[in-house]
Amino acid sequence: MTAKLTFAPKEPETLETLKLKHHIQVKRSLGMGSVGAVFGLTDSGRALTREMLETSQYAGPAPVPLSQYIEQVRRQRPEEGWLTKSALTKALSGMVITEHVLSQVGPAISCGNSMLVYGKPGDGKTYLIESLNNLDAGAVFVPHAIECQGNIVRVFDPVYHQSIEEGEEPSVMAVAYEAPSDRRWVKCRRPFIVSGGELTLDMLDLRYNTTSRVYEAPFQLKANNGIYLIDDFGRQLAAPAEVLNRWIVPMERRVDYLSFMTGGKMTVPFEAFLVFSTNLSPQDLGDEAFLRRIQYKMLLRGPAVNEFVRIFENTCAAKGLPFERAMLDAFIDKRYREARKVFRRCHPRDLLTHAINLIHFEKLPYQLTAEVLDRAFESCFVQEEAENTPADAVIVKVAVKPCVEYWTERAEEMDTLFGKLAFLASFRDGTSGVYHDATAARDYDAAELSQTLAEMHTAVFRNWLSMRLEQQGRAAFLSFDRRELSGILTPLQVRPEERQLFNNDLATVMLSLSQRQPTEAAAPAQMERIA
Repeated sequence: MTAKLTFAPKEPETLETLKLKHHIQVKRSLGMGSVGAVFGLTDSGRALTREMLETSQYAGPAPVPLSQYIEQVRRQRPEEGWLTKSALTKALSGMVITEHVLSQVGPAISCGNSMLVYGKPGDGKTYLIESLNNLDAGAVFVPHAIECQGNIVRVFDPVYHQSIEEGEEPSVMAVAYEAPSDRRWVKCRRPFIVSGGELTLDMLDLRYNTTSRVYEAPFQLKANNGIYLIDDFGRQLAAPAEVLNRWIVPMERRVDYLSFMTGGKMTVPFEAFLVFSTNLSPQDLGDEAFLRRIQYKMLLRGPAVNEFVRIFENTCAAKGLPFERAMLDAFIDKRYREARKVFRRCHPRDLLTHAINLIHFEKLPYQLTAEVLDRAFESCFVQEEAENTPADAVIVKVAVKPCVEYWTERAEEMDTLFGKLAFLASFRDGTSGVYHDATAARDYDAAELSQTLAEMHTAVFRNWLSMRLEQQGRAAFLSFDRRELSGILTPLQVRPEERQLFNNDLATVMLSLSQRQPTEAAAPAQMERIA
């Protein structure tokens, strides 16, 4: 519940006071009173300015008195019963949640005091608390700064406070402008602040900036009327008992005591929902007296099988990755039930991230298969098998030069274009159409080798087709039957019209040569595979 802040402008009274004390003077005027006047500092005004700058160099909206801040924070406290089950379910719609967890976390949030969430790593403790930021709990007003005992404490922080724009900006032609609310305050969403292992006790008190002579508010003050999450509790530089001891009074009395560098104290309201999240045992964090002051405790257990499957399905849907349910059931039986591995809520996300990275790296079809999921599992988790001698492994073939360059050099050893055509055709299997060479197979992948030879064969074939019949006839192949040559030399990838053109040219060339040199016909030549 928030209240809109309004105020009455005090500029005329302030200006009159400064003029009476001779701190400012009118430099020029448009004849419309103080509204159209331009003021400047007098010597006494400059002296007062230097004196004030030695105390504080704060520049910004006027600080709010501490008493007003306390009153506003109390007014912005959520009313009893503000949280409903449907509202919480909507806020947590991004995760798979059970009725048991919902009934545990709901009353704690509605109370808004303190809560300890503990469990094993990867079961979604942090994600659960961060999802509470989706709750529609209304806006709050956060002051730019507050003033206490002559000290200025900066509160509004754009890193943690998400402002909500309201109203329209004043026109540059406007003579006077009244903001819809007090501009010393910023209308924001309820803050959500997270501290992790970097948290120290110094961060929970006022921090003094020696340059600007302004104090910076601690996290719990910035989190008032919102949520303050201490993540990975127990892994901070300070001992857990020291951190808990710092929160004893705030959690019980709902007030906090902050210290100025001069020795003074400031009492501020503590209206943040304080949440501790840890994967350590609560008994390792502190004794019963400490834990008793944390009102709610919740153990977040690992997911059941149906929860795990639902999380897996949702993650696949979010990533657009198709899979078969039977494959997932077999994977769960093999990797979890048989191995007695415990389910964690983070496993589907981690496994699918590894699987997608593997698919992209190896240019595989974008579909989750049993093989890809098994390989993702092995790269995601530490294997606990005993060391033994593995079976023969697939060794990566590292060639000295690219496959295309290797075969280009070998083909250049042929003197004629027809020789290149016959040379490349000799590596093709007549039945399967796959190209293969035993020598090159030691250095190059079989698929790459076949594709390279097929492309070169097709290119040389089309180059030969573009030649004149006289040029084609210079190759010595009269001893071959035309149909035999056509079957050997024609690549599989060519179009039917190209195959027919090749047969016609071949028949014409063979007929022409047989008429010109009937007596010089050579004995049938044997085509040899050139390795």
